[in-house]
Amino acid sequence: MEPQGSAEKAAPKRVVEFELRLPRPEEIKLPKVDWEPWRKVAEEAIITGLGVGILVARGIKRAVEVAHEAGTQAAERPGTLPHTVVQWMRPRQSAPAAPSGKIRILPIEDYDALSVTEIIERLPSLSAEQLRTVRAYEEEHAGRLAILKAIEGLLAAS
Repeated sequence: MEPQGSAEKAAPKRVVEFELRLPRPEEIKLPKVDWEPWRKVAEEAIITGLGVGILVARGIKRAVEVAHEAGTQAAERPGTLPHTVVQWMRPRQSAPAAPSGKIRILPIEDYDALSVTEIIERLPSLSAEQLRTVRAYEEEHAGRLAILKAIEGLLAAS
């Protein structure tokens, strides 16, 4: 009997050699690919994405403008919450002047029947004293911001 391990010694060992050669870049032949359709798809996707961004920005801008307009209109109506809040934010005026015995006559005919736009259109034709009269009346009655701002602008410019 052969001693253990002698069978292992009897088997010849084999050595396998091989050579791995990488191709040179000029030897590599890739199939021709037409990238033009993919470029067009990518371009269209980019243009569409930019367009969506522009529309969103325009929509947000317009929404803010409409919200401001709605808030201004609500603040012009006495008795509404926006009007009350805006009145709180305005600086307090000094105590009302003692009655002077003068009867205030508004320089704009049918003032209370006119819209804000119609009143603002008539303001530039008034003198500084007439503007102050309209301002006092507006502050005591409707307190509409658009009219008061227009009067302040005209008084500041004169």
